[in-house]
Parts: sequence; C-alpha cells; structure tokens
Amino acid sequence: MKGSLVLTTMRNEGPFILEWVAWQKILGFEKILILFNDCTDHSPSLLRQLKRLGEISAKRHKPPKDEAPQPWAYEVARNLPETRKADWLFCCDVDEFLVVHRGDGTLSDLLTAVPQDHAGMVVNWRIFGSDKQIMWHDTLVHRRFHKCADEATQQSRFVKTILHKPHRFGRWRAHTPRYWQGEGAWGQGDNRLVQTDGSDWTTYHPDNNVINQVTQDQVRFSAASLHHYMLQSIEQFEHKRGTLSASRRTNRYDDTFFTRFNHNHTNCTDVAKYQARFDAEFARLCALPDVMRLHHLCCADFVRALAEKRGDGFWEDPRYIRHMQMADAIPAAPKPARGKA
Repeated sequence: MKGSLVLTTMRNEGPFILEWVAWQKILGFEKILILFNDCTDHSPSLLRQLKRLGEISAKRHKPPKDEAPQPWAYEVARNLPETRKADWLFCCDVDEFLVVHRGDGTLSDLLTAVPQDHAGMVVNWRIFGSDKQIMWHDTLVHRRFHKCADEATQQSRFVKTILHKPHRFGRWRAHTPRYWQGEGAWGQGDNRLVQTDGSDWTTYHPDNNVINQVTQDQVRFSAASLHHYMLQSIEQFEHKRGTLSASRRTNRYDDTFFTRFNHNHTNCTDVAKYQARFDAEFARLCALPDVMRLHHLCCADFVRALAEKRGDGFWEDPRYIRHMQMADAIPAAPKPARGKA
C-alpha cells in the first residue's frame, strides 16, 4: 500500500527476522523499518544485508543506559526520512503478525473498508499461548502455534494502532500515540481513532492518561486481529525470565506473566489463507545472496544463548551443530566496498 510503513525495534531477534519481514511484505506494506540495539548475535549482519539488497531499511541506535530501548527507538525513528514520508505507520514487534479478514487480507483491504478519514485504526491483540511446546526449533512461528485467547479474554482488550499521518502525534508508543499536534481539536471531524469495524473509539484521548486497551464489549476480531506470539516455547520464555522489558525496563517475565498470557483454549487457523503467498515471498527472501548463511548463524547464536541461560554446553546441542554446519556449507557473499553498505 503506497505510503505505508511498518516499524519494529529489536535486539538479538535474528532467527525471526525473515519470517516477520516476509509477513509484512505479503500484507502490502510499502516500506519496512527496523531499529536495533546492543545485539550480540548476527542479526545486524542479516539486517544490513537485507538493507543492501533493498528489502528493508535498518538502523542501529544507542539508547542511554537508563532509557528503555523501545520508546527511545521510536524517538529516533521520528527523525528518519522513512517515517517523514509515511502516510501510514504501524509500530509492532517481531512476535506480532497482523491478520486481516477482509478481501485478500492486505493492509489496503483493512483500511479502505472504513470510508471515513481518521487519525488511526486500533487492532486488538489475539494472544497465543505456549500450547505446552517445550523446545525452540527453527520453524515458522505463525504456523507452529494455533491455540489462543478468544474475544472474552481480558488480554484481548489490548490494542495497537495504525497511525494516519503519524507526525500529527507528538509521541509514538507501543500501543497508542500521545499528544495531538494536528490541525483542529481532538474529537472534531476526522481527528479520532477508529476500530477495525469503523466505529469511533470514544474513550481514547491522546492528551489524557495513557490508555492501551478497549473495554471488553469493544473487542473486535471480525475484520482484523494482531496475532501476538508472546510466549512461544517454554524454553524461550525461560530464556526471557528475569530480563528487563524493552518498553519499560521492568522485570515482568515471571510466573504471573506466563500464567496471564498462556491462553490455549481456542484453536485458530486464520493464517492458513496466507500460505501460498507467504511461501512464495519467504522462499524469495531465503534465496537472496548470503541471507540463509546469516540466518543459520543467527539460529546458532540463539541456541548458544538458550544454553548459556541454563548453564548447559551449547556445543553439544544438535541444533547448534546443525545450524553451524548449514552456515558453513553456504559461501559468504563478497563484502561490499567501504562506504557502500
């Protein structure tokens, strides 16, 4: 969709980059912008290669020691040319996949179905649980996990926002924007947020207290939902346990968090309609020079990180051995001339 940009922030998310990028492309986002910080895996190399090939925009940022990386990255992004040129901006994470239930399932199908103009559209989370899966494997996240929350679950009230003319808001946040700076007062004319069915979200105001969720009766899954694979395997959650969140630098990954978001009572196969388009796009990305070598190195890095968190020897893990062998079997692409990357 012309003028559309999806923005994410990440650190050490190498194994998940290709799947997430392919998903945004089949949704029809014109541009993809990824900001990364303090990585210890091969993800910066993979991102830079995708950038060199013209697939994404990517930029390293350096959050101050006491600043949460994600909101800091959003402030950095506000000054980048990619966001300055964007008519539509969607900020989401690498474990979030927008699923549209209208038309062909594209971003355009979702936004053009609402006839009135507006300042943004909010999409409800659909939370996917661990489904009792123990180990991480290099598989497609959106096809591995099918058990999720329904509309009556409290966590389904959370929303994320697709912003229209995003610089009319003074601050972008993970869920909803703040500080209206556009023409006219908030609530007048088109200065409003709508839900995916086109109804006004009247309880939201950008200059009032932070609000990240709708009321239970306002949860909407019929037109679109944002599939959030926030737990994935038990091994992955244990790896996150005790780490600070990127959004607030709080230690929230504990047993309470796991129980709160481990919803497995509804089976959802909404992503199946994208299969043919996704497979073609994913295969195209994987065939690009040096991409799979770097992907396998990222996977090996992740297995090493999982093992080190447990105190195990990563060099004996069959997954580490396999990914290193796969990476070694692929010739590295020639390094670009200095100043060309």
